[in-house]
Amino acid sequence: MAGGYTGRVLFVDLTTGKVEEEGLDEKLYRDYIGGYGMGARILYTRQKGGVDALGPENTLGFLTGLLTGTPALFGNRFAVVAKSPLTGGWGDSSSGGHFGPYLKFAGYDAIFFQGISEKPVYFLINDGKTEIRDADYLWGRDTYEADNILRKEFGNDTKIVCVGQAGEKLSLIACVMSKEGVAGRSGLGAVMGSKRLKAVVVKGGRKVPIADSQWLGQIRQEQLQLLQGAVYEGFRRAGTSCLTVQAVLEGGATVRNWSGVGKIDFPEAENLSATNLMKYQVKKTGCWRCPIQCKGELRA
Repeated sequence: MAGGYTGRVLFVDLTTGKVEEEGLDEKLYRDYIGGYGMGARILYTRQKGGVDALGPENTLGFLTGLLTGTPALFGNRFAVVAKSPLTGGWGDSSSGGHFGPYLKFAGYDAIFFQGISEKPVYFLINDGKTEIRDADYLWGRDTYEADNILRKEFGNDTKIVCVGQAGEKLSLIACVMSKEGVAGRSGLGAVMGSKRLKAVVVKGGRKVPIADSQWLGQIRQEQLQLLQGAVYEGFRRAGTSCLTVQAVLEGGATVRNWSGVGKIDFPEAENLSATNLMKYQVKKTGCWRCPIQCKGELRA
């Protein structure tokens, strides 16, 4: 494996408690790159058709991409894949934040879960060591509470994805949440909840191998030069809220599930303008290795 990946993947059976580490063929990485592509291939070859999306045979995968955890700008994304309980077909969702890079720092490119645990559990990877742990004390808590409890237990350098009450109750629009991002498509939070998997916790300090660090550094500098100008400054200052009012006025926002007419059906749009929201911002945040840092914490 020349660079970008650890070459190690985990397969976890929550019914039996068995955890297996597997080294995938380099050709698989080259053909499918990672993320959605790798997830689709793994599920296609290892999961039979027609399974219940909320049953034990549905596989839930968390996968990194080629650049995840490397010095490349925006190298923070990870994919969540499974059969969707919302559509009955292929389900995938993507998230930024910090979980993806830290999954690699903990020693793995991907994790796949099958089966259903008898009781609520969370899965821990601590610098290459794995463990299925009891999560009774976390079940029923929202994602902020669960995240804070686990961070106090393992430290602030721990990264976590988890589900809240919606996932636990198998809501078909439940998300997979982290402190810094959301995997919101396909109802995959319900799949996680159906497995009684409250959270996945990763911690580690391993480095991602890079084939040509000098070349990657040059590309990084070229990217930084491109991220200049008023548009990028707007995102740095106020995130996507700098486009909210414009999107409503131009018909690019999902007002009344696309059946509404801009400001006629959503006259309160101005309340969500960047200028108004900035009054309540208490902290700027963002995803790992992203120079824009478009997120903010508000207090109202």
